[in-house]
Amino acid sequence: MHEVYDENGMSRQSRIAKWCNMFENGRTDIDDAEREGRPSTAINSEIAARVNESIFANRRATVDEIANNLDISHGRVHNITVEHLEFSKVCA
Repeated sequence: MHEVYDENGMSRQSRIAKWCNMFENGRTDIDDAEREGRPSTAINSEIAARVNESIFANRRATVDEIANNLDISHGRVHNITVEHLEFSKVCA
């Protein structure tokens, strides 16, 4: 991790110390705390349907073009396309 993040990465010892401090200060559960906003992994049927419509409207569209048109991330479009719609690249 230090090779990738240099000294900016959080060491294993500091993460352990952080968790120990939280439990010493009264924390009782090991689950992550609730966060505001929509989860980054949220994929709903509306977004999947919009990606599907974009693909059928222009079958030569790239993942980046679809992502830009729908204002969602490249990774989310790829995940929806491959995992949820079960499409694969057939030819270049």
